[in-house]
Amino acid sequence: MAEYSKEEIKHIEEKWRSEWKKREVYKVSNDTTKSKYYVLDMFPYPSGAGLHVGHPLGYIASDIVARYKRIKGFNVLHPMGFDAFGLPAEQYALEHGIHPAVSTADNINNFKRQLGTIGFSYDWSREVQTCDPKYYKWTQWIFLQIFDSWFNRKKEKAERISELIKTFEAEGNKSHPIPNSKFKIQNFSAAAWKAYSEKEQQEILMEYRLAYLAYTDVNWCEALGTVLANDEVINGVSYRGGFPVVKKQMRQWSLRITEYAERLLKGLNEIDFSDSMKEIKGIGLGRVWGQNWSFASPQTPLRWRGT
Repeated sequence: MAEYSKEEIKHIEEKWRSEWKKREVYKVSNDTTKSKYYVLDMFPYPSGAGLHVGHPLGYIASDIVARYKRIKGFNVLHPMGFDAFGLPAEQYALEHGIHPAVSTADNINNFKRQLGTIGFSYDWSREVQTCDPKYYKWTQWIFLQIFDSWFNRKKEKAERISELIKTFEAEGNKSHPIPNSKFKIQNFSAAAWKAYSEKEQQEILMEYRLAYLAYTDVNWCEALGTVLANDEVINGVSYRGGFPVVKKQMRQWSLRITEYAERLLKGLNEIDFSDSMKEIKGIGLGRVWGQNWSFASPQTPLRWRGT
């Protein structure tokens, strides 16, 4: 067997990486004659000088699956992107005295170079960068759709707020009680609804909207000037920077995911997950929303116990 020097190996790798890129061998078309298969990786934060070992650890496994399915004749969509809009990218820029637009672009280019060196089979024509206005204009659009919607418990689906207003004008809220049992108003007639001021009506509608403003307990970091998720706080300080974090009440936007709790739990019985994974997800749903649920055995469906 012929032996190659490091320089020769490097030359061979660079040659074929260049050839794969030129031929666009991993670009996927919308071929409806093939069975579809979607392999999605967690997008990395471009907030450091490069990838760490945890990135390829997961990406290698999913790339194996993507390649296997491709060989089996599936039309495989295997994209990559960068979660590049938020605190990690901002903190990296501050720590290094660089404008975040510049540091983020530089970090993304380096990440792409490193991912290419490893040889992952990504379709880079489908790349997503969350800091790109062409991307986040759609997240803003989605928020507006959610804000303009409420969850109809009778139909178990979202509907436009305009439909709810029509119901209030015709019969009040007797068919659709306010989700928040602590709200100052609970029941009102059609006449009462029409008599409310615009401000009062909007306050009532806020109690129904799927995206709503509310006072909630948050992890506030004064030094970072932002709210942090629970997993971004370790022993009372921020994961990034080690700054003090305190609990305080703030008015912020929330999503009324609680309205979908039962649908989400029922849906666990319809997806191709292992029983152990379904049980973990069921525990999560119960913990997050304070619901009771039962999992009699791996062979029986998850069920709600309570309201």
